[in-house]
Amino acid sequence: MAVNKGHRSLIISTTASFFMWGIIGTIAPLSLSFPFLISVPRLVATEILSVGPIFIMLGNVLMGIVADRIGRKKVFIVTMISYGLGVILITIAFNVPLLILGLILSEFGVGGEEPTGLAIIAEDFPAETRSKFLTLVANFDNIGSAFISGIFIVESTLAIYLHPYLTSLFGSFSSEGDLTFRFILLVSAAVLIAIMVYSRLTMPESYRWLESRGRNREAAREKTQLGIMDSEKSVPMVPFRITLPILMTMGISQYLTFGLMAYIVGPYEFPSETPTLTFVAMVGASAAGFLAMYLINRERRMYTVASFLGGTVTMAIILGLASLLGSMLVFLPLLFLNMMFSEFAWASRTTLEPELVPTRMRSSAIGIIRLAPMIGYALSVYLTASLNLSQFLYYNLGLWLLGLGSAIAWFLVGYETRNVNIDYRV
Repeated sequence: MAVNKGHRSLIISTTASFFMWGIIGTIAPLSLSFPFLISVPRLVATEILSVGPIFIMLGNVLMGIVADRIGRKKVFIVTMISYGLGVILITIAFNVPLLILGLILSEFGVGGEEPTGLAIIAEDFPAETRSKFLTLVANFDNIGSAFISGIFIVESTLAIYLHPYLTSLFGSFSSEGDLTFRFILLVSAAVLIAIMVYSRLTMPESYRWLESRGRNREAAREKTQLGIMDSEKSVPMVPFRITLPILMTMGISQYLTFGLMAYIVGPYEFPSETPTLTFVAMVGASAAGFLAMYLINRERRMYTVASFLGGTVTMAIILGLASLLGSMLVFLPLLFLNMMFSEFAWASRTTLEPELVPTRMRSSAIGIIRLAPMIGYALSVYLTASLNLSQFLYYNLGLWLLGLGSAIAWFLVGYETRNVNIDYRV
């Protein structure tokens, strides 16, 4: 099926949103390399790292509920204002309280767009391309993270050319060594928000959401403009009371292992290598995301088991070579491979979550499903602060085994969601 104008607007809007999430989600660990934060106590660093998961979680749940009440498009206005203000505060922050306030607004905003964005992609794309575009859109979170961490790595080189101009613009801020990074962050956010505003002016509302609210005439108009044909299969579905704990357990496993290895192991164990570790992790995840677009559209259950099995095996190898991880020549290739499997598992989650709940509660349910992994991640940031490297890796291996168990459970009790009508209930 060809992608029409309405679908293009949806893709542009949501990929820009997830790219923004990748940037903002990476700011906290990278900010610990800012000159004014280099010598902060570990407790302060832990508090900065925990802001993201806490307020992404709040954005997920609260804005997910709102999106089911007022529609997908209207939520995006609130979320854009939130992270727009947040990025401005981060850019001008040269003390901890202002940085944390900026992170709060930013993380809440991008968190609020995640369940809404996944819901509208699942609802407005035909079944045969649904998983492909869910995976593509979500992968831009990784690409955004890779982009901003790569910028951070080359900041010193860019500063040689840009520093005189930035000094004239920011005056007294010239004594700080991270001006180039802040400037690029601000410009990148402004460009992304401009793209989102433009695309969202022409973006269709979810025709499935309109139908669920009894607005059938509007739904029919949107559906016609999107070129959607009724060719989906209707099959008996596993009750939500069974899928909910399985999806939550998968989420705990994938979300925690992804975040801990991409964002937390660096600041805690390899502070000077944090930007490099994050960059390599996100390049690995980004590369896997493009592969997952095609792999996920085959048998979903076996794909899910294979993804969590690969993550478990690669984490076991990393643990076995723990004494050698001080050498980046050893650690980086292993991290790259592990993050590829983490992305494969994430593609499974971002596809299954919107496919396994009805439209009337889809955005809310995605936020609720993610409560468990996000609470677990916030607690894990504090827990792992007191662990040594081997303990940290054992903890990650245990989480991967938990995910593998939940993937096997879904293989046994679940069903194939490819080309299935996501509104049908038994």
